[in-house]
Amino acid sequence: MPAHMILRREMGLTYSDFFRSLSQLPGGWVIETFSDGATLKYADGTIQISLGPQRERRLTELVKIPFIEVIFKFVDLSEAEIDRFQSRFDLTFQRGGG
Repeated sequence: MPAHMILRREMGLTYSDFFRSLSQLPGGWVIETFSDGATLKYADGTIQISLGPQRERRLTELVKIPFIEVIFKFVDLSEAEIDRFQSRFDLTFQRGGG
């Protein structure tokens, strides 16, 4: 098992969206939050999440979509644990569409 693995993703949300969704993760996962990220406990390891600057994509002059780069540093987790975490994280952060 690697000591740590880093995953980078762009997510279409703002900082406030991120922290609102983060609070919906199962109890005990979030150890500490910072202005630009959080530390989570999962299985026998930890996940350090860092947020890049809040930016936006301009689709048209009137339509802008916010996004941030989210950097996950997985420490002492197996690939299977990372996959399980990421599935649950994605479900929690999924935004409705129609």
